[in-house]
Amino acid sequence: MKNYIFLLLICSSAVFANIGEVTALRGNADLFRDGKRKSVEKGLKLKEHDRIKTAANSKLQVIFKDKTVISLGQKSELIVDEYLYNDKDKKAKFSITKGFFKSITGKIGKLAPKHFKVKTSNATIGVRGTTIIGETSKKLDIIACSRGQIEVVSEKGSVIVNQGERTIVAQAKAPAKAQKVNMIILKQLDKKSDPTSIETKASSQTKNINNEQIKENVSKKKTQAKQEEKSTILTEETISRRADLSDIQKVLGTQTPVYEGKITQGSTSFGDIKLDGVNKVNLGFDLGAATMDGNMKFEDPIKRHDISVEGKVKDDGTFNFNSVNGYDGGGKGKIEANGYKKANAKIDFEEKDLFTQKSNFIKAKLETTLKE
Repeated sequence: MKNYIFLLLICSSAVFANIGEVTALRGNADLFRDGKRKSVEKGLKLKEHDRIKTAANSKLQVIFKDKTVISLGQKSELIVDEYLYNDKDKKAKFSITKGFFKSITGKIGKLAPKHFKVKTSNATIGVRGTTIIGETSKKLDIIACSRGQIEVVSEKGSVIVNQGERTIVAQAKAPAKAQKVNMIILKQLDKKSDPTSIETKASSQTKNINNEQIKENVSKKKTQAKQEEKSTILTEETISRRADLSDIQKVLGTQTPVYEGKITQGSTSFGDIKLDGVNKVNLGFDLGAATMDGNMKFEDPIKRHDISVEGKVKDDGTFNFNSVNGYDGGGKGKIEANGYKKANAKIDFEEKDLFTQKSNFIKAKLETTLKE
């Protein structure tokens, strides 16, 4: 009888441990379990709380008991926070802490969608039987839905993302309004992420993946430098700027003027910017700290853009800024003389598609006037 119970316990433990399996691997990956590290091999059985990290130029695919599929790109990390699938209980919670990923929900996502969650660096994704594609880093998530519908939630808000749409979630920000993604792009990505092609086609993507990683690293360093600069106690240079900008302060009667206006001329790779569509620009200045920030909303013939920016103000009232929510590039402008009633600028942005690396180039002029 004791032997029977012992064997039963062993079998139960084995069943509990086998919640999923690595079904495809290109390159190298490591498994972290119970404080130990080991190399991942195809056929590896997974347990709850396992953590997997892929190496450079590597891809990996896991299929769980309920047929949920998760694919990882290079330098990505997956944590199985919770997983239970039986006749009575069904729940799955995964964390993708960095890198590129694709998730195809299985039976749990269909039978118990409220109990299926994918957590990224800056958001939590709820599903309704769907396919999720995205890339996450400490500062920014880009999340798309190629099938079904998802809800992307951060501490600051939430947004519904339907099939063929994507959202951007910056650190400590609400998810951006969902935008349409070209369906051809999504189909191409689906093909590239096809589990059956992970071992035969991954090598053709290595160059693009490397470029994406280099770009992400550069972006991280720029963002980190900006934050460190903000948090630093005022330097002599900043104090000097305060004094040099005092004439603007005196004229305006405020250290924090706000300007409102529109894009007056411009185009993107998709055509001219709609001057009579959604077209609103807000620029806020802190003349004491010699900094500025703002937001630009406008439309081209294909999509709507919502760009947040931050920058510095120089002694002569000129200013430079860069995007802080997923666009490369920035712009420059000047708080004009004659009462400093205007703050005009030129913008030059590049929006690179996360999946195809194709660029949408945005060039425009904006004019704003002082908000009384």
